[in-house]
Amino acid sequence: GRGVAVKFYLHRGGVNWSLLSREVKNLVQLSADRHVVQVLEVGWDATPPYYVMELIRGGSLEDRLQRVGRLSVTESVAMFREILIGLNHCHGKGVLHCDLKPANILLGEENEPRLADFGQSRMSHDQTPALGTLFYMAPEQADLTSTPDARWDVYAAGAILFRLLTGNPPYRNASLLEQIDTADSLPVRLQHYRSAIQSSDVPTAHFKVRGVDRSLGRIVSRCLEVNPLDRYENVQQILQDLDARDRTRAKRPLMLLGIVGPLMVLVATCFFAVRSI
Repeated sequence: GRGVAVKFYLHRGGVNWSLLSREVKNLVQLSADRHVVQVLEVGWDATPPYYVMELIRGGSLEDRLQRVGRLSVTESVAMFREILIGLNHCHGKGVLHCDLKPANILLGEENEPRLADFGQSRMSHDQTPALGTLFYMAPEQADLTSTPDARWDVYAAGAILFRLLTGNPPYRNASLLEQIDTADSLPVRLQHYRSAIQSSDVPTAHFKVRGVDRSLGRIVSRCLEVNPLDRYENVQQILQDLDARDRTRAKRPLMLLGIVGPLMVLVATCFFAVRSI
């Protein structure tokens, strides 16, 4: 009696069963969280094999960005916060997503984000490399000998917020795309990607977006730091900085009133004093 999404596989020989099993296992482990797409049933022994997920009707965040270009600062921050809460839950369960991007974030009926596609996910103790998607993948992740780290997801989350605010992912340009596309092997393509980011300054286009205050700009920049040691260590630290930003913004009207109020009293006093004289 409810709509669901069924993912099934007609050709067993063309499926990487270890990756698929990892994806389903991690999704099941995270199924109690409302920020992650829920797995309802698994039928590995069926013909064809399948698993059943809840049906998310709003499409992906990538689909939406393709339509609208970018979101307002207020909506971008709200979306970013919800993504971080889901990601923080995943990390708390020991699961690193490792391929976070707008296409892997599905939107519910009220545009609430749901994390999906855990095909590249790794447990936090796993030493197996995992490749993400260009321009959302941390530079150190673009290495076939790298070890999974929570900072990979931190970088990807920052790249998503950068895209939400500016309309484009960081570092993406025609020259770098051409270098990557013309490379003759995967290791060379990854090397081009790493080198381009490591030799560039941290992007600043988000600071030029109207409505982006200094604290929000710093959050984005710290997520996108090239050196992982300069990045946030985990998602919880980003949430703490977002909360601190909210508290500061909430105090601004009171601070303004504390300045403007006495000035108005002083002006009024001067006016009546002049009239009296």
